[in-house]
Amino acid sequence: MAPLMIIDGSTKYNLRIFSLRLPGMPGGRVYVINSPELAMAVQKQPQKLSAWFIEATFAIGMAGLSKGAAAALMDNVHGDTGQRSLFMEGILSTHKGLQPGEDLDTLIIKAALEFVGSMDKLAYANGQTVRFWDWISMNFMAATAHSMYGQRNPFHDEAIRRSFLDFESNAVGLISFPLPGIFCARAYAGRERFVAAFERYFVDHGPNTASHLVQDRNRLSDEFGLSINDKARMEIAQSHAFLANTIPTAFWTLYHVYSNPTLLAQVREQVAELLICEEHHSSITRTVNVGRIREVSLLDSILHESLRHYASGTGSRIVREDTLLDGKYLLKKDSFIFLPNRSYHFDQTSWGPTVQNFDHDRNVSTTTKTHRSSAFRGFGGGANLCPGRFLAISEILSICAMFALRFDMTPVSGKWDHPGVDDSNMSLIVHPPKRDFEVRITTRKGLEGGQWAFCL
Repeated sequence: MAPLMIIDGSTKYNLRIFSLRLPGMPGGRVYVINSPELAMAVQKQPQKLSAWFIEATFAIGMAGLSKGAAAALMDNVHGDTGQRSLFMEGILSTHKGLQPGEDLDTLIIKAALEFVGSMDKLAYANGQTVRFWDWISMNFMAATAHSMYGQRNPFHDEAIRRSFLDFESNAVGLISFPLPGIFCARAYAGRERFVAAFERYFVDHGPNTASHLVQDRNRLSDEFGLSINDKARMEIAQSHAFLANTIPTAFWTLYHVYSNPTLLAQVREQVAELLICEEHHSSITRTVNVGRIREVSLLDSILHESLRHYASGTGSRIVREDTLLDGKYLLKKDSFIFLPNRSYHFDQTSWGPTVQNFDHDRNVSTTTKTHRSSAFRGFGGGANLCPGRFLAISEILSICAMFALRFDMTPVSGKWDHPGVDDSNMSLIVHPPKRDFEVRITTRKGLEGGQWAFCL
């Protein structure tokens, strides 16, 4: 039974929590939690109600790790035996490396500056028509991967980026189906092309010029004796983590900015406050200050409202021992827990009577609108709070801010029709559009020529 079907049935009857007996599932039972308060209670017990075992299992199947690497990843997965844990040390290293600070700033500015090149190409081909979702996907992927993997970054090759998208099209199938090379041929072939490219990356000592995150991960993999092939396979799981949900969030943020002309004008007015213009010998350089990007409160609110609407995937936990939740509900060992974001993000009690609407200023601090913080799970929560949230938010806001300043964008069809939501990919939390569409992008009048840049 698909999680979405479970959610639709449970919300109809307004159930805070319920269980289903599902033969074939570990423990034979699944608990579905629709209450934001109970979701908070779950995340307060990360050792008893754990996501780590599920995430490690998911990574093994998704990446196609060898038996040796799979055993190393699953060994002491919770890091609570007193011995070393490849999985938990990797998690802690990632969280530490993506906290606000100099290292994070370096990642943000490198990604943003790489994206400037993509926008420069649009300006040069003024009036170019592109497929909106495809353009966002390919260029966000290239910019983010550049900041991560450095000079020898395999994502520089468009063929590898498209191979990654092939893999993403059915990453869950690689875990779920026997003989994935036959039954998930497109995703399997995309993964293997990706792995081959990253094997060359490691052979060529690519991590030497990569970010601190990649260097630390490579060092840890070496300490645990992973082969080059397994290190390459681990990178597809890592790439899924930092790309799969960032790209659709960027798409929906830009979509809602541009599909509302009044809103676009308001965003441009706020972003203009961050713009530094300098003239040198009759040439102008326009620089957007990334360090102040969170001051663009309206754009930040649109991003978070996009997450509320489209981050409707389902989180999961496994019950490691019998646990009494909220002093009322006994969760049995080895059962699964489903945490459906859609239940929390569209809970009228939490968000008010306009819960079904896309309200662009819902999250602006100067408004009188309120909501329960527990009802927003766009980045997960508790011990499983997304470590890359600071990078994702700053990167998306920075790029969307400059794009809004530089370009006008109109659908070739002449109308901003909503493209629908593709919720078929269960590996995603943030769902992409159901259909792509063409847009025409032109440089705004009065902003032709000169150079554009970002600064901190």
